[in-house]
Amino acid sequence: MGQLDLDELAEELRKRGVDACHDFLYSSRGCREGLDVDGEFFPLSELSLPENQEALERLDFEAIKARRVRT
Repeated sequence: MGQLDLDELAEELRKRGVDACHDFLYSSRGCREGLDVDGEFFPLSELSLPENQEALERLDFEAIKARRVRT
């Protein structure tokens, strides 16, 4: 997968009935860009990891979340 277009990805998820949007998470340490999928924030840095590419291609955000616990 090339450079991620988060607007396009969020639109594809919405077409599939998933509550998703391209979002920004602001904190005292700055801003993180990513996707909000059903209330769960997935930063662009996480979505871009090579080990998450297969799950992202399948739009399997549960698999990406599961990887968080293992790492």
